[in-house]
Amino acid sequence: MAVLCVLGGDVERSAPHLETSITVAKHLGTSLDGLLAMPDPANTAMYFVSAEAVMAGASGVSAVSDAQTSLRKDFDAAFKTAVSAAGSWLKADILHKTGHVQSLVANHGILSDATVFPREAAQSGHALNPVYEYVLMEERLPAILAAPSGKISGPVVIGWDGTPRAMRSVRAHLPLIQSLGEAVVAHNPDKDRELGGAPEITTPEAVSDWLHNERVKAKVETFSGKVSDGLLKIAKDHEAGLIVMGAYGHSRIGQMLFGGTSRALMQAEDGPALALAH
Repeated sequence: MAVLCVLGGDVERSAPHLETSITVAKHLGTSLDGLLAMPDPANTAMYFVSAEAVMAGASGVSAVSDAQTSLRKDFDAAFKTAVSAAGSWLKADILHKTGHVQSLVANHGILSDATVFPREAAQSGHALNPVYEYVLMEERLPAILAAPSGKISGPVVIGWDGTPRAMRSVRAHLPLIQSLGEAVVAHNPDKDRELGGAPEITTPEAVSDWLHNERVKAKVETFSGKVSDGLLKIAKDHEAGLIVMGAYGHSRIGQMLFGGTSRALMQAEDGPALALAH
């Protein structure tokens, strides 16, 4: 398997995303696959029953195809430059796929060691936003949002509230947590959610003990106030390059709605990388 770097959007802003993906691959001791998935150009034009409309449709398909070819060349160049700068240790390949973009990314992601999206993919309007939300919220695959700095370093901050989402996120990203070696289990006692299960196995102390058993040096740190502010402050205080937490939200009439904490952390321009699961 490999780390999956999901490519798309503005190639000029892809450097932090590529660097984060390479850093994750290095920590996990694995290779890197860049995936640039695009829709079939023939499905992007509308056809009508008239000679003029058919000609216009054909012209539109050609224009979309040309734009996609240009974008592929740009991302190929950026990917090659980043991989070359990483050094000979990194085995990497870039994949070009055409079809239903969400399904293509999800299918590759389920067989990957980690799936990394650009930070901007969490923002509505970004080309990868529907793909990111589909992978995370509909397919419930773990995903990483790149750090704006492109760097990931320990310790890891774990946003812990004892919910199944938080548990899934820690479990899904355990190899990366182990590679960083140290974790701070950040806990706001005033914001505990109702848990389905035995309380004794969902306390922050319990997850800290579990991490110790998994060869991770861990400690618990409590905070108060707004959860997103508390997690970002703890991450800054410890110079943490990664926050691991559950992503909260739901799908309503095809529109993904994230909870306030998830949304605030995703939009933090100077925050660390985010490792999420729903």
